[in-house]
Amino acid sequence: MSVKIKFNNPFSTKGNWYKGNLHTHTTNSDGGLSPEDVISSYCRKGYDFLVITDHNKLTDDENLRKENLYLIPGEEIDGGKSAVGTSFHIVALNIKKEILFANKEEITAQEIIDRIKEEKGEAIIAHPYWSGLTFADILPLKGYLGIEVFNSDCLYGIGKGESSVHWDNLLTENKEIFGFAVDDTHHYSDQEYRPMDMGKGWIMVKALNKKAIMDSIKKGLFYSSSGPIIKNLSLKEKTIKVETSPVSSITFLASPAKGKRLTAPSTIIQGEYEIKGNEKYIRIECVDIQGRKAWTNPLFLGA
Repeated sequence: MSVKIKFNNPFSTKGNWYKGNLHTHTTNSDGGLSPEDVISSYCRKGYDFLVITDHNKLTDDENLRKENLYLIPGEEIDGGKSAVGTSFHIVALNIKKEILFANKEEITAQEIIDRIKEEKGEAIIAHPYWSGLTFADILPLKGYLGIEVFNSDCLYGIGKGESSVHWDNLLTENKEIFGFAVDDTHHYSDQEYRPMDMGKGWIMVKALNKKAIMDSIKKGLFYSSSGPIIKNLSLKEKTIKVETSPVSSITFLASPAKGKRLTAPSTIIQGEYEIKGNEKYIRIECVDIQGRKAWTNPLFLGA
């Protein structure tokens, strides 16, 4: 049985690796530091790019640019209503001007996405678990790039930082979307019983240069992480092989009742999966001994 695989593999693509965060707040909304201090903080952490996404405000980054940190303009927009009455939060990437709605109660999530696309930007569904979004809330939506599979602020705030079940449910319904790990940074220092949420979730993008980072994100040429490193992913005939930093488990997640999990008594640094041919998608999730994770984007299969 021949299998057609749809996957842009960043590990076999020419370019450099760039580390970045797509969801960050400053004192222009409800963040703890000024835009200048936020940028300096990420520079010190060794990040290559950053998106400042203040709530319903496009923070002007023209005067904030630093040579070693590439800034992509962004905004977090809330509006619409879920089945349980909560608002959608949608991150807008690479927009040219601020997006505002006169009455957020009367708009829908799809209208927010459509407006972002009109501004030549890309939309990401933010923290579905934290927002109380159900699978049925997200399923009808179109035109967005992906969802936040991990959000550090939501994790350290109320323990609802991971939305992998939302992602798998959507992938099972043939939604070809990506998964993003982000900080959603609000807190830039440790507090009692609550560590800072900065530097806890990021994506590693393969691009020819920093100006090409956004194009690579749109193509899925990245992986997400809250700790582990994915060193390589190769596909030979019907075998997927992944190589990682030391982790305690590697899981190949596929459509319902399919996939494979490798769990080590100590640690492992690689895993393989033989494609059966009846999977709709396959994605890889790695977990280290501290419980931190890394996620590849899905390989989509079709006979």
